[in-house]
Amino acid sequence: MKKIIVKELMIPIADYVTVNKTDTLLDVLQALESEQQANAHAHRDAIVVDDGGTFMGKVTMIDIFRALEPGYRKIMKDRATGTLTSDFVMKAVKEFNLWMEPEKDICQRGSKKTVAEVMHVPEKIEFLQENDTIEKALNLYVMGVHQPLIVKDGDTVTGVLRFGDMFEVVRKALLACDIDH
Repeated sequence: MKKIIVKELMIPIADYVTVNKTDTLLDVLQALESEQQANAHAHRDAIVVDDGGTFMGKVTMIDIFRALEPGYRKIMKDRATGTLTSDFVMKAVKEFNLWMEPEKDICQRGSKKTVAEVMHVPEKIEFLQENDTIEKALNLYVMGVHQPLIVKDGDTVTGVLRFGDMFEVVRKALLACDIDH
């Protein structure tokens, strides 16, 4: 596979759904809905920026699920010391009564959450430079880094690299291989 750098595959920040930390979770969902209606390959995440447009974090599908079910915060503390097993997950579901509240309660909770309460502030490992290779990004994703990866040019955030977009590059490269069966 030819060497591809992150900049060739990333989505520029200007083309991504952005929200403010004071917006509500409902505002995020409405922004994503608008994107969905306008774009067949719509984003499922939003980038959080301050009033000046400076990157602050991201709100992903997993962040939204975790915000709607506060029991996950307790579980994540426990998980930090152990391994995620099927038994652990089922015990946690029962112990913390996960997703057992009526839909109305979840809707009420979700509508009151602000982006600041929901957003994920990326760790250092979740950032790539524009000139990094997609192999570096692929390794990060496969090892479990929180999606999507944030792309920088020096210290300035310039884009987002989505796992699905990387998969498409790999899929197309494999389908183009000239291999005898």
